[in-house]
Amino acid sequence: MNMRQYVCLPGSARRSGSQRGDTIVEVLIATAIVSLILASAYALTNKNVLSIQAAQEQQYAQKLAEQQIELLRSASPAPNVAGCFDTSSGNLGMYASPTTNTACKVTSGNLNYDIAVTPTGLQYAVQVSWDALGGNRAKVTLYYRIAG
Repeated sequence: MNMRQYVCLPGSARRSGSQRGDTIVEVLIATAIVSLILASAYALTNKNVLSIQAAQEQQYAQKLAEQQIELLRSASPAPNVAGCFDTSSGNLGMYASPTTNTACKVTSGNLNYDIAVTPTGLQYAVQVSWDALGGNRAKVTLYYRIAG
């Protein structure tokens, strides 16, 4: 008599008719979960990029305002009308008035920064404003008081 032995390896057992593979519903649920994870990651990355760009814009405006204060500190006599210091290469330190002067408008990349140095007695307000992300107008204001 010829006897055959059958050995069943794990996972090689025959499946019944309802267990042949993943159903379309299972595939759709898995696809939806993966899509949700990818959309969340994209939204988070996009938000981070926008906040980094906003921080860079504000940092540049801060540097422009600090530069105006340094020029104000070295100016003799100190200006008594609103305007700004020209920071272009040929006119460094020359005071330009009024603030609508082209010297008071600095372009960096695709952004235009408006600079205004406004005296009030012995105190000066240096304001740098620009069109920020989202369409709103952002500004940085620094104050400087001269000894007097």
